[in-house]
Amino acid sequence: QTALLPHQQQTSPPYILLACGSDRSIQVFDMNRGSVASKLPDAHSRAIHYVTQNKGSMFSTQTPDSYNLFLTSAVTDGVKMWDLRTLRCVRRYENHLNRCHPCSSAFSPCGRFIATGSEDNCAYVYDIRNSSYLHKLQKHSAAVLRVAFNPSSPEVRDCLDPHFLSQWLYRIFTCTYLLSNRQAYMCASKRYNFWCKKLNK
Repeated sequence: QTALLPHQQQTSPPYILLACGSDRSIQVFDMNRGSVASKLPDAHSRAIHYVTQNKGSMFSTQTPDSYNLFLTSAVTDGVKMWDLRTLRCVRRYENHLNRCHPCSSAFSPCGRFIATGSEDNCAYVYDIRNSSYLHKLQKHSAAVLRVAFNPSSPEVRDCLDPHFLSQWLYRIFTCTYLLSNRQAYMCASKRYNFWCKKLNK
């Protein structure tokens, strides 16, 4: 199982591909030269089953450095966030449960949060600056395998008062995720009031 992903950051060389697989390594391919630019062996303790880059959204802006971040996931080894420039792990997220299913993760359009599936029938939302989760979306009937943010709906609020950190979170965001029993749910948040509904097939 190998995941390939184009890297589309303007300040970095174009046509960069990230590949992760059963050998537990991360490989960076330079597609212009047709060769491996760099390789990081033993990035996880188990085979890497998922890789995703911070691709941003046309509906929100991020600092240029944010686009160098990417996530990898491995069973029993949590989610790791990496910096493409150094190929070093800059953060680990391990509060969710991932022992046997290939749970995915995703960056929010603003680049401040990530969501990940979990085998305790929940989806977790993390702040990328903190390894502890911000919120655990309510339990459902099966493991959450896939998560995705809506690229156009989120709204980010700024607040100058540091005592109201919840104002830094999404005022509204939607996150769609797929359970292992093939049921799909959409979750939304107004600050910390989360709700979920089952999607029509």
